[in-house]
Amino acid sequence: MVGISSAGIGSGLDIEGIISSLMAAERIPLGKVSQERTAINTKISIYGIIKNSFADLKTAADKLSSLNNLNPLTASSSDDKIVSASASAASAKGSYSIEVSQLAKAQSVAALGVATADTTVGTGSLTITLGSYNSDTNTFTNNADKTPVTINIGTGQQTLEGIKQAINDSDAGVTASIVNDGAGSRLVLTSKETGAVNGFKLEVADADGNNTDISGLSRLAYDPTATAGAGKNADTLQVAQNANFTINNLPVSKASNTVSDAVAGLTLNLKAQTTSPINLEVGLDDTALKTTLDGFVAAYNKIRGNLKDQQQKDATLSKETTPSTLERGLRNILREQVAQYGIGLSDIGLSFDKDGVLSLNKSKLDTAVAADPAILEKVFANTATTTDARVKYLGANSNTQEGTYAINIGTAYDGSNTIAGTINGVAGTGTGNVLTGATGNPAEGLQFSVVQGESGAMGSITFSKGLAERLSDWIGSLTDEGGTLVSRTDGLSSRKSRLDDQEDRINLRLEQVEKRYRAQFSALDAMLASMQQTSSYLSQQLAALAQQR
Repeated sequence: MVGISSAGIGSGLDIEGIISSLMAAERIPLGKVSQERTAINTKISIYGIIKNSFADLKTAADKLSSLNNLNPLTASSSDDKIVSASASAASAKGSYSIEVSQLAKAQSVAALGVATADTTVGTGSLTITLGSYNSDTNTFTNNADKTPVTINIGTGQQTLEGIKQAINDSDAGVTASIVNDGAGSRLVLTSKETGAVNGFKLEVADADGNNTDISGLSRLAYDPTATAGAGKNADTLQVAQNANFTINNLPVSKASNTVSDAVAGLTLNLKAQTTSPINLEVGLDDTALKTTLDGFVAAYNKIRGNLKDQQQKDATLSKETTPSTLERGLRNILREQVAQYGIGLSDIGLSFDKDGVLSLNKSKLDTAVAADPAILEKVFANTATTTDARVKYLGANSNTQEGTYAINIGTAYDGSNTIAGTINGVAGTGTGNVLTGATGNPAEGLQFSVVQGESGAMGSITFSKGLAERLSDWIGSLTDEGGTLVSRTDGLSSRKSRLDDQEDRINLRLEQVEKRYRAQFSALDAMLASMQQTSSYLSQQLAALAQQR
């Protein structure tokens, strides 16, 4: 049987204990690496919290750079069961009196009945044409925006059910259904869209050679200008009609009961005819606006608190300059003024206390908005003013720099071509009547339109970035490649990676050191065991000699 050996058994020394103590000393550098890695992981986690808080602030700032969020509107109706509305543009503000005399409806007809849905009707083709019918002149006018659709009805499709399915698969602008009226099954056709221009006629090319009688496929024919039984072979259930109504006594007619093109920025939902005027009031939604501003204040105070906490003694990042640098940059942006208008946050009720906490004075906000309804737009959003009324500012992007730019139009827009011109002497990019600043130029991304047919020098456009846009751009720069937060976390991650490599090297060295210790102490153990055996033998011999005397 093979014996079991262990260091120290031969000599009696606690070699395992000695090796354990020696290795504990050898592992001290490994512990330092572990501690440093833990500290780095904690820093990375803190920077992650800071980064997320900045992302929340950017989201809040982006909301404030949107005109819809700066001018949230509410539309209230005196009876929203009859007329309701929603508003999306400041231009819709005001009071409106609405009277509805007729709702928009879709045309619907029912063809002559047959025994069942599986009854054979006939083969041939159906052509569905959308348009409007004038009963006074008995004429049908095709809808120029819609193309007639021809549907072939062949063997296997000639039943009422097959024809219904073929029509529904054709995307011809009508839907087909089958209704059993007690006497038989009837094919019912209904326009998909309401409005007088979305009526229809159904013409038949019947395989039996007669396209207008009530036999075969032609029994489905419906031409409103024809006579009953001779091409007008279906009953009219509902004529196609527009919604007719008045806005402040001005007559309006629209194809749909949802009307978004009568008043710019206002969508009307007509639900019933009126017996008395419905009053609509469209104004600023104070609650929504203040909720948006409160969200911005909360997001700012959250990131400011995070940065402030990390500047305290014994905080994870207390020995780093990044938190104070970020807090200072954040504070400086929000304390700026919009130079073009000479206003800032304090002018709309947003102020900082002595500790840098932001708060909103809603009474001051109300006063400021009442005095200048566009003040929030001026403070937060990108804006521009032009010296020539023929030029209209449309927008800009993050690359557009603040400044005043001269405009000169070389090729006027004539309605079909592309405008050409310069912005501060640099050729812009034309699209229709819109000119955009060239890439790489201070006016890059600046967009404006010019009135058709106008050319030559057109004064200048002065572009200004709102505080929300500036803040959003600055936060974006922190998280872009090479930005402060990205560089700092990348540096920490790189250091952590080097520590992982260092730990691997230390562990390899420790493994080799322990092997060496075990070899050395095993040799010592063997030597001491041998010496003990020799000592025991000599003691025995000396004792024997002593007994012989």
